[in-house]
Amino acid sequence: MAHRTGPRLRALAAAVALPLAADALAAHALGAQTLNIVAQPATATIFRLKQQDNSLVPLGTGTARLKLEKNDPNTIVVRQDGFREVRRSFPKDDKYKDKEYTIFLGKRVVQVTALPYDANILVNGEARGQRAVELEVEEGQATTLEVKRRGFATAKRVYRWDKGGDMPPAQDRFELVDRVVNVSAAPSGVELFADDAKIGDGDAELVVKRGTCATLKAQKAGWIPVERSFCNKDGLPEPPIADRVSLAGRVVNVSGPQGARIFVNQKQAGVGSYPVRVAEGACATVRVEQTGFLPYEREFCVQDNAPPPPMEEVVTLRADDSFAASVASDQANVNVSIEVGKAKAEQQAWKLLSSIVLSHFDVLENSDSETGYLRTAWQLKTYGDDNDVVIRTRVIVKRAGDSPLRYTVKIVSERNKVRGVSVKEDENFVPWDRLLNTYKDLISEMQSRLN
Repeated sequence: MAHRTGPRLRALAAAVALPLAADALAAHALGAQTLNIVAQPATATIFRLKQQDNSLVPLGTGTARLKLEKNDPNTIVVRQDGFREVRRSFPKDDKYKDKEYTIFLGKRVVQVTALPYDANILVNGEARGQRAVELEVEEGQATTLEVKRRGFATAKRVYRWDKGGDMPPAQDRFELVDRVVNVSAAPSGVELFADDAKIGDGDAELVVKRGTCATLKAQKAGWIPVERSFCNKDGLPEPPIADRVSLAGRVVNVSGPQGARIFVNQKQAGVGSYPVRVAEGACATVRVEQTGFLPYEREFCVQDNAPPPPMEEVVTLRADDSFAASVASDQANVNVSIEVGKAKAEQQAWKLLSSIVLSHFDVLENSDSETGYLRTAWQLKTYGDDNDVVIRTRVIVKRAGDSPLRYTVKIVSERNKVRGVSVKEDENFVPWDRLLNTYKDLISEMQSRLN
């Protein structure tokens, strides 16, 4: 029985196998005409471009199967917001047989807008327009964008798209709010500072941030510095686009001995050293004084017909010989009371007192024994190679009482203020708290001899 039925079973199996094989061949042929399309990123949408009307037919997101058609470019469009779309055509060809094709969106698109509207937008240094531009950032590369407008600080940003790193934004907005003042300065060599930080020599850009004020300082050794303030605040005038600063007045750094007093235009300004400012078109008289030394005086002017002042003036004071020839005394320019001893009569005392005075002074301007008044003439003594210092001294005696007999004696000691002025000019002399050695013992001599 098995022998009879074997051929039938084989024939039946063959009959069933023929259509199955045909179906398998058909399926294989169909697979050969279909590509598996993969999009990167996986969120991108895959479209097929219809040749007849250029319309797009969605095939899928991330992956899609593309059936290749004869006499058709079989164009695929891959899109996602924030990326430049990619188009690829796959003409029907055996080289695509059983292939998977990956399409990468390799260009990030950034929509950039800028304010003010007339600001210029540059991409990698190339002007691209105003208001809004579209820029591309390729994976693994960098793109530089700048927004510029005269009078404003430039805004700059570098977009990078590195593998595995953060992706540039799909949209970006720039608004220029910080202001810029283009500053130029004269004369040459002027240093420019913004809030104590140096920003340039001669020319610089001063940035004034939104809501703040900035202080510009222009300085050069030997010149009076100039400061200006610019504000970028609501309700205040806008900073200028450009400004020019010109230094005019000069500065003389006067250095004298330690402890020396420095006077500027007859007013004490400093001790030891002082920066003397001389305004444009003006003059300043500097005097340096120190006890025991001759004073120094000089005038500095910033005028067309005057030599420019020096940047530095180092003063060396000469010793004042009058100090070596004198002593500090609390008897100078004060009335000292001298009581005459009871054993001496008034006439005797007066003769003795007059004799003591005449031993020190040559001329008496006034002498009256009846009233008990005596005054000597000024006795002069000069010091210095050019008679810079004049000391004048006189004695004034007055009877102060009769019981007991008393006299007041005053040694008037004065020193000149300005050399070369007549000794008769009283306003040129001031009290001096010292006595020349010639007169230092005059009072004590009177006290001992009249006692």
